[in-house]
This record gives sequence, structure tokens and C-alpha cells, in this order.
Amino acid sequence: MLLGNEGLRTGWRVLIFLVCAALLFVGLHLLLNHALMALAPGFLAALVPMASGKEPMSPAFAMLNDGFLLLVYLLVLAGMARLERRRFTSFGLNGSRAWRHGLSGLFWGFVMLSALIGLLYVSGHLVFGRMPPLSLTLLGSGVLWAIASLMIAFTEENLFRGYLLFTLERGIGFWPAALLLAALFGMAHGTNAGETPIGLFSAGFYALVIALSIAYTRSLWWAIGFHTAWDWAESYFYGTTDSGLASRGRLFTALPKGNVYLSGGRTGPEGSVFVFVVLAATAALIAWTLRCDRRAGPDLAAAAQGSPMH
Repeated sequence: MLLGNEGLRTGWRVLIFLVCAALLFVGLHLLLNHALMALAPGFLAALVPMASGKEPMSPAFAMLNDGFLLLVYLLVLAGMARLERRRFTSFGLNGSRAWRHGLSGLFWGFVMLSALIGLLYVSGHLVFGRMPPLSLTLLGSGVLWAIASLMIAFTEENLFRGYLLFTLERGIGFWPAALLLAALFGMAHGTNAGETPIGLFSAGFYALVIALSIAYTRSLWWAIGFHTAWDWAESYFYGTTDSGLASRGRLFTALPKGNVYLSGGRTGPEGSVFVFVVLAATAALIAWTLRCDRRAGPDLAAAAQGSPMH
């Protein structure tokens, strides 16, 4: 049956969302490719080695790639919100504490990535290269990578822990939905150059840990802040590879050393077994710092339903 007590059943909502997203993604991708081939073939050719990991990734490439995915998500989300007669922000983007949660996530994201780098350095599994001289170009690169990291975080958190999590929660429960989406998040990282089984598993484990912040805050903002700072520190500040992808214009350059399972190898810090120690500590941190929000806020199902649109 298509309809339940709350209208269209959860499974059908998820199916409609996925089908619309897939069709829109393919259509816009073909359109963008044709436009770039006609107007800027040189620019399109320059993107290919970055996507394959053969050349360091620029912040412009990261913004273009995830900006495209974000556009697809927001267009489909707008349509689903209208179909379900709910507010656009009902799927993780609401909350009166958005700024507080976002800034807190930013702080802890940088701290926890720094802790991972510290573990690798102290254990002798990471070495730093020479830092380039400070310049306006290098500082400007930091700003561009901050924008790119925010776009990546906003896109990935919404894609894997936005509409789908808040909708599936109403059908199968929060943690079964979070576990399913964590598995998909880990597998999605398999398309990145230089990924390893440990890197894929750590991505899925990260998704489960970050879902804990959503269970407490009933929003995506802490997760977006944490994800942004983690990626910025990894790609720009410390200059490690991120899922096997190196970045251009980094502040430091940190290289793996020794056993690949401990150093992370080509994958970067997320391919090291030390990442699980840091992520476990992050879960404890979330429970410690955000537990009051869970007692104060509404349940997740109520937050997902939101206020009807008029």
C-alpha cells in the first residue's frame, strides 16, 4: 500500500527521493559535461587527473564537485518537502542552537584531527616536511579550503544524514537507519583514489559516531561543523592526504612513515588504526558535551515531521 497513517509510507518516500536524485544527477551531469566541453574543454581536461588522484586536488575542484551534488540534493529536498507538506529545514537544518552547535563542532573537529596527527607523530608514523614561507597566496588558499571544506561537510552530512536519516528513522528506527546509512557512507568512499579497507571501515565508523551528535542535538549542525574542521585540518593545515587525495596549497606537508596499518599509508590518517581510538574518544566527547540537549529537545521523529507548510 502507498499510504499509511501519516500519508505516503516511508519506503515510498525514500524510493521517490532516490529516483529523483538519480535522474536529476544524470541529467545535470550530462548537461554540465556538454557545456564544459563546448565552452572550456581545457578546464574539463584539467579536472580528470584531480578526480583520479594523479594530481593534487584544488579547492576549486572540491567546490565544483560537491557543489554539484549539493545542488541536486537541495532541489530534490525542496520537492520532497513540498510533497510531504513540511518545512525545508525539517530534515536536520532547523534548531535554535544551530550557531552554537556549529561552532562547537568546528572546535572539536580541529582538536580531534590534531589528536590523531599527534598520535601518528609521537609514535613515529608521520613526519613533517618543510613548511613553505607564509604568503598572501598561502593564506588565501586556507580561506578557499575553508569554504571547500564547509561545502563538502554540508553536502555529505545532508546526503547521508539529512532527509534519508530523518525519513528512515520514522520507518525502521533511528539507529538501524544510521547503521544502514553509515554502511553506504563507507562504501561511497570506495570511489576515492588510494582508499583501503581500513579507510572505508573508518568512514563508516565515523558516520555512526557523528550520528550520535544528531541523536543528541536533533540537527546536523554539530556534525557539519566537526566535519568541516576535520577536513580543513587534514587537507590544508596539516597537509595530509584525505582518503588518498592530496591537496594543493597546503600549509604543512605531513607524510606517512612505517607500517601502513599504523601510518595510514597513501590513504592518510583515516587509514590508520589510530583513527578508531580518536573516533571512540569523539563518541565519548559527544555524549559528555551534548547530553543536555537530548533531555531538552523533542524526539527525532517529531523534529522530522516539522511544522506543516501553509
